[in-house]
Amino acid sequence: MVKTKKHLSLQPLIDGFKDNISDLPDNRRAASVNYQISDATLSTLACMFYKSSSLFKYQRLMQKRLYKNNLQTQFGVTEIPSDNQLRTIISSIQHDKFQPIFNNYLNRLQRGKHLSKFRFEDKYLVALDATQYHSSETIKCEECLQKKKRNGKIEYSHQALQAIICHPDQKQIFPLMPEPIKNTDGEEKQDCEINAAKRLLPKLRSQHPRMNFIWLADSIYATKPFIESVAQNGEHYIFRIKQGNHKHLYECLDSSEYQSHKSTMGNTSIAYRWYQDIPLNKDSNTKVTVVKAYTISKDKDGKQKSTIAGVWATNLRVDRSNIAQITKAARARWRIENQCFNTLKNFGYELTHNWGHLKGESFNFYILIMLAFYIHQILEFTDQLFQWCRKVCVTYDDLWDELLGMFKLLLFESWEHMLIHLLDNNGIDPPQIV
Repeated sequence: MVKTKKHLSLQPLIDGFKDNISDLPDNRRAASVNYQISDATLSTLACMFYKSSSLFKYQRLMQKRLYKNNLQTQFGVTEIPSDNQLRTIISSIQHDKFQPIFNNYLNRLQRGKHLSKFRFEDKYLVALDATQYHSSETIKCEECLQKKKRNGKIEYSHQALQAIICHPDQKQIFPLMPEPIKNTDGEEKQDCEINAAKRLLPKLRSQHPRMNFIWLADSIYATKPFIESVAQNGEHYIFRIKQGNHKHLYECLDSSEYQSHKSTMGNTSIAYRWYQDIPLNKDSNTKVTVVKAYTISKDKDGKQKSTIAGVWATNLRVDRSNIAQITKAARARWRIENQCFNTLKNFGYELTHNWGHLKGESFNFYILIMLAFYIHQILEFTDQLFQWCRKVCVTYDDLWDELLGMFKLLLFESWEHMLIHLLDNNGIDPPQIV
């Protein structure tokens, strides 16, 4: 027997999406409106959800044959838009109109007590990082970032700053509303990751005033202005430190006292050192706690070797009771690179595909891919029926290949009916859904 989540199965999540786009302003001339904004956004979300840009032709054929289609039954699409109409509609939406959907999904996780599993020292770890999702030497727009390459040519790109809620003991991650990194009219200097962070952090604080964050980020964030801005808001941080960016800090470590601790798991040990009140740089009175971690292992001859696992600056209280957990939290930052960006670029989501560029729709497609990924993460974390199907298929890619094939060719009344059919196809007695 499998219980479906009242607020977190696919249909409620799609309903949450629809509720937040139903009131979007439509400035198109009434005579030129063939497809509704909701149909365009839901159709795009379905493509991203099933990791396929060829859904529409199969659903049109299914509609002719059965007078119904899966875009209608699973996503509530009334009329399937043409590709050109879809791009035009997506480009007309202000990107901040998608922000309430991210909040809606996070509120659903909180309501179901699932987000409590991501608490770390009564706070939430939020990893920050930027990614490039468009790059070209020929396709460009006014918003593109520009970079001169070694061959003298100009590279035009679009980038975004992404924040995710993560936890060292959880496989899933939950993305928050991203911030575009783009040039705007009247600016002499190009936009950059740090400027985007200065815009994004106040937004996240105002959107989630009851959530306390610990920010995880790379060494470019470990500067006096940024650290002071975090501290002034009563928040905590764990930022990576690199010798090339923090020469004075490293020099101070050589002559500073430290405390140490060691933990062992099997043949591998981790040694920790932490230094209190270390100046961030030569001209700054900003003091940080520096944490170093080393992995110690033995080779086949029994000889020990030590490898540095990382160096971080933090304003968290550090002692023997929590040094191991703080280090695990610091190392969880890699999840935004591996489990988020790497997954979206290399495992079917086609994040770097040129979905649309010249009409300003590029970032909206990025957002819709992120929302489809968000739904996948929620289903992986909360949907028992989906978890059963994952165990049946050899790999995650096999699971989605099978689901996509069924979505294209067979009509299902719901997502749950599709999952039950998949289990039945694989010789598993379908469970009763309650």
